[in-house]
Parts: sequence; C-alpha cells; structure tokens
Amino acid sequence: MRLYFIRHGEPDYDSDSLTEKGVEQAELLADRLFDIPFAEIHHSPMGRASQTARICFSKLRNDLIETPWLREIEWGDKSGDAYSTDSPWSITERMIKERHSYPAGDSWKNDPWVSHDRILDDVEERCRFFDSFLEQHGYVRQGQLYRIDRAFDQDLAFFCHGGISCALVSHLLNIPFWQFVVHYPMDMTAITKINIKGRQGTYTAAEVDYINNYSHLPYEKMTLYED
Repeated sequence: MRLYFIRHGEPDYDSDSLTEKGVEQAELLADRLFDIPFAEIHHSPMGRASQTARICFSKLRNDLIETPWLREIEWGDKSGDAYSTDSPWSITERMIKERHSYPAGDSWKNDPWVSHDRILDDVEERCRFFDSFLEQHGYVRQGQLYRIDRAFDQDLAFFCHGGISCALVSHLLNIPFWQFVVHYPMDMTAITKINIKGRQGTYTAAEVDYINNYSHLPYEKMTLYED
C-alpha cells in the first residue's frame, strides 16, 4: 500500500480557498499526479484542500471522497476556541528562542507549553481514526508495526494540511509528533509518500519513499515565507 499525503496550494486562510498562486501550484501538481492510478482519493472538508483535489482530479474522476478526519488539526487552549493560541510551529519558534530547546520524544505531551492545549487530544484522536481506516484496508496496528491481514497493493491519496500530515506521518513512522513538526516541513502542494510493504500474514513497518517533495514547482511558483 502506497500512501500519498499532499498539502494544499497556497491558501487565502480568510476565505479558506486558494490564492491565484495556489491555483497555479495545484495545476502543476495535477500534471505530477496524472499517471498515478489512485484506488482512492480522499480530501479534507476544508476549502483549500478540497479545491486542490478538485483541480487535480475533478475533470478525470467523480469519486473524490470527503474525509472529515483529514481536516487540519486544532490547537488552542481547551477552554477557548480552536486556533486560539499559537500554532505548533509558532510555539516551537518561541521554545527555541526562549528555552533553546523543544520537547523531545513523548515528553511533548507533558510539556507545560503544550499539556493544556487541545492539540494533544486532537492528534491522538486523528491517529485513532487513521488506524481504523488502515485496519479497514487490511493493516492492523500492533505496537510499532502493522499486521497485514489483507495485502492492499494500491495507491491512496490524501489531500490535506501541514499539521494533520505531520500527525499521521509521524504516527506511521513512530516519530514523536513534535520532533516531526520541527524537522520535517510540509510545503505547499508538497507530496509525502509512505510505503507499507509485505505479504498477507506478516508484520511490517512503514517506510519513507520521500517527504515534502515539491519538484513539480518551478522556483517562481513556490511559496516562500520570510523568517
């Protein structure tokens, strides 16, 4: 089973849609994905991700699947609104500037900067949804491995967001979420490909084919952020 996690194009967050450049990025992404025979194409219900998926495939297929647990992860104080505090990336920048460190391993779950944030429960819940999805496709999570009850030699696409991609891919690879956020960026329309190989009745671990690949974008079409 080959899993493609695909971030949306450059967004206009206020309207939850793509900017003009984001549309151009998605069109270039469509050319990149054209020859891959995806058995299923899932997309987040959020506008910027679903628009990216539609640009890539709506003229070719009518079976795109809106998948609620692919929406962006939620952060913010548990007593307030979602996204009411800094994002994981902004918090990490503050941690590094003020503490010269960030929580390593599973200690991020107990870190005082994070422990009262809804992101902790949300990441764990999304990973449970994802494991249930994989089990329906024949791959049962057991510890750090997957038991293959039914081999599924197909390609699956997930059009989603930077945060949820980090959450799900770090879960597949057994890398603590916060470490993944720090070291593995997810750029606009970048593709991360994970392969789960093996025969029915065996145990296997997820393997990386590539992470954050945006080679389909010429330099002038990339989205570059200043520090």
